[in-house]
Amino acid sequence: MDIKTTTVTTRRTFLAVAAGAAAFMTAGLGFSTTAFAEDSVLKGKSLAYIAFGLQYEYQVTLVDHVKKLAAEKGMTISVYDGKGDASTQTTQLLDVVSKQPDIILLNPVDAALLQGGVRKANESQIPLFMLENLPPEGEWIAYNTFDDVAGGAAAADAVAKVTGGKGRVLEVRGAIGSGQSEKRYKGFHDQMSAKYPDITIDTLKAEWTADNAQTLTVDAFTRDPNVAAIWAHNDEMIRGVVSALRQIDRLKKPDEEGNIPVIGFDGTPLGLQRIREGTQTADVGQNPFSMGTSIVGEMENHFAGKPVAKETLIQPVMIWKENVDSTDNWGNMVK
Repeated sequence: MDIKTTTVTTRRTFLAVAAGAAAFMTAGLGFSTTAFAEDSVLKGKSLAYIAFGLQYEYQVTLVDHVKKLAAEKGMTISVYDGKGDASTQTTQLLDVVSKQPDIILLNPVDAALLQGGVRKANESQIPLFMLENLPPEGEWIAYNTFDDVAGGAAAADAVAKVTGGKGRVLEVRGAIGSGQSEKRYKGFHDQMSAKYPDITIDTLKAEWTADNAQTLTVDAFTRDPNVAAIWAHNDEMIRGVVSALRQIDRLKKPDEEGNIPVIGFDGTPLGLQRIREGTQTADVGQNPFSMGTSIVGEMENHFAGKPVAKETLIQPVMIWKENVDSTDNWGNMVK
């Protein structure tokens, strides 16, 4: 998994540490844990982690990995489930600031709507670390994210590969205003415009949920049954897409006539299993282990007075049937 970083004072290469992740079993979603650890500058510090939403498998794995790392460093961590809702996160962030933790880790649903909470954290001089989405204003120590623009472009290339570069494609997108969705949309559409003029895109606004994806996919086929491929902004929505294809009797095996290629995003265990079964063609893989390891490493650098990577971009990897069982895929590291 390639990672690009930039720092305020220097450039450095971050090597993702995923060794041993296969042995890592999630410790549940308990919201407070403390452990003794090696001698670390983070030992004894309190970390408040406001997560994007624990209804998503990728986010659960990311949260559990950060919890594991925090325990190894001797930190106390409190995790707040953002539930994929910006108003919930706004309340949580203001509550967290009032409790004055040593560190705040924030993964916004809609970063613009958290501007007031970010301002409060800055005024309280609480070190703020960001994941995946950045507010339009404010100060933070380090920002770690998946390169969603590159991921969207990779999805466009995959769609072109399975369609021969022509036909009508359904794009099942995440929430409007979500940084991940906006950047995946941009990467996909920019790549399509630049390289694949014979592909037309029908965008379905499914708001990250499988239920919405199922309903909108059925509706799209009702309007026009001619669909060359489907791609979705996350693997959870692919669950709804597959249900829709089954509902309208368009779910075919890869070698059957009428098969419609389906491409997901995340590389979750369920996504990988669908690739093995033939109900999903490919996946744009992320890596929550790299993301979690990197951001906790930047916390340690900050408190140790070492150079901090201001921004880290984790690069995508395409997952097909040929490499679905690779141990490099995070979805094979968890059960």
